[in-house]
Amino acid sequence: MPEHTYANGQFPTNEDIDFYNKNGFVVAHGLLSPDNIDDALFGIDRYYAGERDWSLPVSGGFLDWKAEHADGLRINDYVSLQNGELRDLVMRPALGAAFSALSGASVIRLFHDQLISKSPSFGADTAVGWHVDGAYWKTCTSDRMLTAWIPLVPYTEEMGPIHFIPGSHLWEGFGWMTTFNEKDLDALLERVAAEGQPTEPVAVMLEPGDVSFHHAKTIHGSPPNRGAAPRIALTVHVQDGDNRYMSFEDCRGAKAVHVNDALCRQGADGLPDYSDDEICPQVWPAA
Repeated sequence: MPEHTYANGQFPTNEDIDFYNKNGFVVAHGLLSPDNIDDALFGIDRYYAGERDWSLPVSGGFLDWKAEHADGLRINDYVSLQNGELRDLVMRPALGAAFSALSGASVIRLFHDQLISKSPSFGADTAVGWHVDGAYWKTCTSDRMLTAWIPLVPYTEEMGPIHFIPGSHLWEGFGWMTTFNEKDLDALLERVAAEGQPTEPVAVMLEPGDVSFHHAKTIHGSPPNRGAAPRIALTVHVQDGDNRYMSFEDCRGAKAVHVNDALCRQGADGLPDYSDDEICPQVWPAA
């Protein structure tokens, strides 16, 4: 993959965009500053201590790890809507500009974010199964949604780095991969191979300040944390300004639902409004 450093935020280049379009992911080294990371870690400490700067309009239906819960794979949804420092990180112009350039969309809005921490010494419990983000977003009309994965601590290969399957965003028929919580990574790869597709995952090693970006259809996952320290990262899922809610039912007649459907205001048509500035703020162009 392109091996550039973007200390001044000059990302992506045409080479980066070509790599993303071909492989479904790309890495920006040094896109965020040490101060950005330090501020985010301060916010995470406050968040884990129970401090909230804002409250969500609903109190359930989403993942919300607390200190009294069992440790292992900690996941907290919508943290940037509850914590000032993490909100500032999500709204960094360097991120917004990258989202826009990679997707080709002139307007970018937040769709969802997650704070994910893999605690050490929990074995396979901290694995993240091979999955496709877009498989969870069947209520969205857009095919240009993407995700930034932002490491917030130094980590080693033993700590479970994110892996991507290059080119998988171009494949059809993987809407079944709502398999984030499945722990048998090898079995999932066998299911992918059974579809007649190559399964050669690429591990992406990043430092704090680096950011990886991947397409909503890119298959990705990560092995468990077998290191000695927590592996902490923020995932930021975004939508283009043209994205709208649509009703979706699977072959069994089950209706797809996303937490945003309860959080967002209703539009004049009575449907969830994914352009709700309170829940899905505009991250690009920067205000």
